[in-house]
Amino acid sequence: MVSSCTASVREYTSIASYRISMMECTSRTSRLLVLAAVLLLSWSPGSLAVPRRLLQTTPAQDFAVEHAHIRACLFQRPLKYTQELADRAEQWAQRYKPDCSAASPEPGVNVFVGNAGVTWLPSDAVAAWAAEKDNYDYGSNSCAAGKQCAHYKQVVWQGTKELGCAVVDCNSGATLMTCHYEPQGNLEGQKPF
Repeated sequence: MVSSCTASVREYTSIASYRISMMECTSRTSRLLVLAAVLLLSWSPGSLAVPRRLLQTTPAQDFAVEHAHIRACLFQRPLKYTQELADRAEQWAQRYKPDCSAASPEPGVNVFVGNAGVTWLPSDAVAAWAAEKDNYDYGSNSCAAGKQCAHYKQVVWQGTKELGCAVVDCNSGATLMTCHYEPQGNLEGQKPF
């Protein structure tokens, strides 16, 4: 059978083989036209601009979803995000705006300070806290020597039910992120889960 779409009827052994060839050719041509249309639309001048986010989220949602993911890995319920705790976190963080490096964790409070000149997202803070999992020994309920794991333990603390978080741009250009938890975790002598 001739493979070209431009072959004449005389080149085929029967009208049936000619019709089959033309149907294949039409189908192939249709697919090429659709592909060409998609490519032309995707290369329009507007596509050279920064891509638009299809799903807009708030920092509150970003903090809550990241926490929920980490807790789900341990089969724990997600935390309820509350405005009351977010307001408390905002007030707490604002105290450190002049010098964010002075902010340090307290019971029921996680702190992240990101360097100036970088765009920091809530997912960066929660990922940093979650990375402390590698420093935590569940058997002894302790952190590795010289390492931190209290942030991680607070994120996964089974008794914690609620959180609220805040992001503050420091005077130095750094970014301070904090989450406040209720009930607070990291209780002495108790394991997080």
